[in-house]
Amino acid sequence: MILKMTKYGNHGIRQRFDSDADVKRFFRSRGCYWDDLVQKCRNPNEIVPIVENLIGSTWVVGGSGRAAVVTDAATDKEKEITSVAGPGILATSTYLQLFENAVDHFSRCVERASFADFQSCVSSGIASIDAYIVHHAWLYNTAHPTQQLVDSKAKKVSQDDKIDNWIPQMLKGKRLDKSSLNWQNFKKLRTVRDDLAIHLKKPAIGVSYQQLEEWLNLFRSGIAGLLIDLHLLFDERVPCKIIRCAYSPDIKLVETRG
Repeated sequence: MILKMTKYGNHGIRQRFDSDADVKRFFRSRGCYWDDLVQKCRNPNEIVPIVENLIGSTWVVGGSGRAAVVTDAATDKEKEITSVAGPGILATSTYLQLFENAVDHFSRCVERASFADFQSCVSSGIASIDAYIVHHAWLYNTAHPTQQLVDSKAKKVSQDDKIDNWIPQMLKGKRLDKSSLNWQNFKKLRTVRDDLAIHLKKPAIGVSYQQLEEWLNLFRSGIAGLLIDLHLLFDERVPCKIIRCAYSPDIKLVETRG
């Protein structure tokens, strides 16, 4: 987790880290000894010093102020994506907001053994994958007005088509690796989402705690891990919240006897 967060996280440090040794030297130069740092960060409540960006997706706008999200990624001029006049809420990244929502429901599912929270968790997690691709499609369309990637009621595009066709068009032939465990676990979660949260086929649902444990443990790789893969494919810095989730501890079912 520390290595990936340092090499690929959205910490804003401009130094390049080509190897694990570079990362270890970086921390040592700042008084953090590697073995001590690793041992300390085994506690999931510990923050990785220097490199862990804790800023989330959502900002609260107070008073009568106005805040906007703008981009100049495609042109020399800023282009406003969205704005809000306070008091209000501004989600600066839709895909990250959906991911954070999934993590919140994940935590509540673990705390309460709640299937309803799992349904919300997996639905928001799958949606965050789609929103990330749509995020880059918006940037692509802004820069390529004659080669628009369109998903509308009149021209519906499936999530698989966006991955198989849109990504290579945006990245000049580069494709997502579908042989990875991350992709396989994503597909399993998507099937669960379809059967138990979106396209319900029965008027009642029965799920064992053992099954719920297995599904929860797919989230790290199938959602967080796949989002990391997509960020690296687009050569984009990964929010540290996603990296931390990808390395979260196992969920285990503990049976108690009264």
